[in-house]
Amino acid sequence: MKKVLFINVFGEGHINPTIGLVKELMNRGEKVTYIAGEEFREKIEKAGATFIGHKSMGFPKNFGPQNGEAPHKMPGKGESPFMMPGNVEPPFKMLDTLKEMIEEIIEATLKSSEKFDYIIYDSMFFLGNELGRILKVPAISSVTTFAMNEDTNVLGGETKEMASKVQGFSNSPLYKEFAAQLQEKYGIELPELSTVFNGSGMINIVYTSKYFQIHGESFDERYKFIGPSIADRNEDIDFSLENNDKKKLIYISLGTIFNNSIDFYESCFKAFGNMDAKIIMSVGKNTEISDFKSIPSNFIVRNYVPQLKVLKQTDVFITHAGMNSTSEGLYYDVPLVLIPQTIDQPAVANRVAELGAGIVIDKDKVTPEILKQSVVKILTDDNYKINSEKIGKSLRDAGGYKKGVDEILNLKYKR
Repeated sequence: MKKVLFINVFGEGHINPTIGLVKELMNRGEKVTYIAGEEFREKIEKAGATFIGHKSMGFPKNFGPQNGEAPHKMPGKGESPFMMPGNVEPPFKMLDTLKEMIEEIIEATLKSSEKFDYIIYDSMFFLGNELGRILKVPAISSVTTFAMNEDTNVLGGETKEMASKVQGFSNSPLYKEFAAQLQEKYGIELPELSTVFNGSGMINIVYTSKYFQIHGESFDERYKFIGPSIADRNEDIDFSLENNDKKKLIYISLGTIFNNSIDFYESCFKAFGNMDAKIIMSVGKNTEISDFKSIPSNFIVRNYVPQLKVLKQTDVFITHAGMNSTSEGLYYDVPLVLIPQTIDQPAVANRVAELGAGIVIDKDKVTPEILKQSVVKILTDDNYKINSEKIGKSLRDAGGYKKGVDEILNLKYKR
């Protein structure tokens, strides 16, 4: 039995793909300790791992409009994807939170009574490979979006602006001071922040297929494309998925971050309220369902929906184009209507459209009419289903979490 340390620093889309890996590692006799934001304790412990919580770097529970504020506007064209709405500061101004989180993770790792044999870290935790160096164990990167290299353009036209911001932050006195503190206290060297967007692990576990990956042929053997890590999350469902009248099922979700949009949900009511279809809509934990004036009778609206269970029955998925949600939909052969919000989501959406499995709607141009037209087009044109099935097959054939664990355990355990 070998001991593995998992380190994760962001939200559901970074956590969920790793659950299958955790369960499979333990099924094969490994002992897993998992460090993540405290809000994921229940999910990780349900998977069977030993959990250590750290200060969240993500979005607080009170993210979104407060005390009657208007819904927050999503980043528009020309605006930095890092300028988050509401009471959330841009990540480059979150240095105090970042420092506290990093030190908590370092302390938990270096002072653990366990002697870890290898580390698996989320690719956005830029110290993962460095901790492996300190512990003299292999460090494996978990990549939950598209893999990136010089041939990909995952961040589109925002790449140069973001690279400039990253470089500026790396050169700031605050960052240099923090780097000096880590060097003096732990012997840790902070890497160039620009490297967080490229795989830095001895191997990089990527939760997509080479077919769906942008320029998949350009990545070397260090990149292991295993497809989505689909595993039972042991989540309860409080409504029936029975569909005895064979109505089409439309599932709507904007994910767990940019989901506080009353206007969007009201547009969905107008678009599909009179449609002969069953609609399941997840509105996020910060949306008060009681605030809706009137919910059509063919809608089921919840703050949280067990996504995998619903997708198995879904005919069309309306999504924010997050990599995890998109992959899960395609895994079950579901064609998509994609409304990308920020960061890598436009690239994910455009890749789906390029492969003929979905329709992209500009987030600033969403109307009830466009929503309904897009869904009707997908339901009446068999090519969308055929192409989603082609991508889905590539994702399933990639091997999933079992293939990922094979690759991990095939590593030679020496640094």
